[in-house]
Amino acid sequence: MALEKIEYDASHCQRCSTCKWSHIWEIKSHRFARNCPSIWYGVYDAYAAQGKNDIATGLLKGEIDWNTSRDKLLEIIYRCPLCAACDINCKRIMDLDIIGVLDALREEACEKGYGPLPQHKEFIQSIMNYDNVWKQPRTRRANWAKKLDVKDLSKKGEKAEVLYYVGCTYAYKPGMETVPQGTARIMKKAGIDFGILGAKEVCCGGIADNVGDKKSFEEIADKNLKMFEEVGAKTIVTNCPGCFMTFSEKYARYLKKDTKDLPYVVKHSTVYIDELIQQGKLTFKKNIPLRVTYHDPCHLARRGEPYKHWEGKRIQWGLTDPPRELNRGVNGNYEQPRNILKAIPGVNLVEMERIKEYAWCCGSGAGSKSAYPDFALAVSKERIEEAEATGASAIVSACPWCEANLSDGIDASGSKMKVLDIIDLVEQALEG
Repeated sequence: MALEKIEYDASHCQRCSTCKWSHIWEIKSHRFARNCPSIWYGVYDAYAAQGKNDIATGLLKGEIDWNTSRDKLLEIIYRCPLCAACDINCKRIMDLDIIGVLDALREEACEKGYGPLPQHKEFIQSIMNYDNVWKQPRTRRANWAKKLDVKDLSKKGEKAEVLYYVGCTYAYKPGMETVPQGTARIMKKAGIDFGILGAKEVCCGGIADNVGDKKSFEEIADKNLKMFEEVGAKTIVTNCPGCFMTFSEKYARYLKKDTKDLPYVVKHSTVYIDELIQQGKLTFKKNIPLRVTYHDPCHLARRGEPYKHWEGKRIQWGLTDPPRELNRGVNGNYEQPRNILKAIPGVNLVEMERIKEYAWCCGSGAGSKSAYPDFALAVSKERIEEAEATGASAIVSACPWCEANLSDGIDASGSKMKVLDIIDLVEQALEG
């Protein structure tokens, strides 16, 4: 039973409501003080982390019955982007693994045969049939790379120092191919020896894990781990924060080892580009007069910390045997994208009130956009209002899901803001 492994965390909630707000020291105004999209939208306490802790405890004790409450339980469990804002805020005062509770509730739903939701099953079936979430032929996976003369490491005899993993959305979604194309040109400009997996690139499987389908996730993970070993991938660079977190955190959790002990190092493109700038391999030449604000993608930011595996006994109030080091969100990838923006001549970076580990989620993560589009759109519009309050003319991010949902929020609200991918800005600034 998935819930048994998180009984301590669910039952030791103190109902302090810290999971609903940014930490008091981080709040700049009442208007942008909330941090949990689920309860902000759903209002009732069941949608907050403390409410979900009560649900998990109730299910464990038999006080809540799946058969009589199934539809509502599934809505509460899945209308959540798993952004981990609640988890980070809880850990300011407690030692509870809230994101573990949220994951376990979804895993429990799948074990009972009630989950994942139909919209999520569609994605997973697509991965199993086509190796991508978009029901697209494998042969189209590397269409973005035509005329770029990029190595295909899946072909016999091809080797490279860096594996560039593109991901399903950047590879297939119309209009987003500019990001992998720009990334490839940037790495060429820096003199990097890199290659791709071409038509043999397989979805990371993060969505399967996010919705609780552990069996499918492990099957996909095994396929990718085998491919990485076959091509000798020691350094993997990816643009998608979801892929980044899956390869660094989810695969480490699955293999029961620390991220640092994985047979490869995975870096998000912003981290890699920041390193190239620091090494003097990239120099910005073009002035771009633009006032921007930056949106932290959850999987790159507070959920982008290296995973530290632990097995042992929970005792009480932070005491464990053996001692356990918790992920508190402080070691996410926050500064690298900001370093890049600050290095571009003419770009003026202004910050929103909720940033870094306290950033407001875009609303589309963990299958929430596909199953609950109205929720995802409302959360996006809230972020756009916060971005507009800075006086910026554009919101910059580094995630295809964030950018797509924020764009939907702009269209729905009638905002004049633009959404830009940081890779597009980098390539533009390198011209001249």
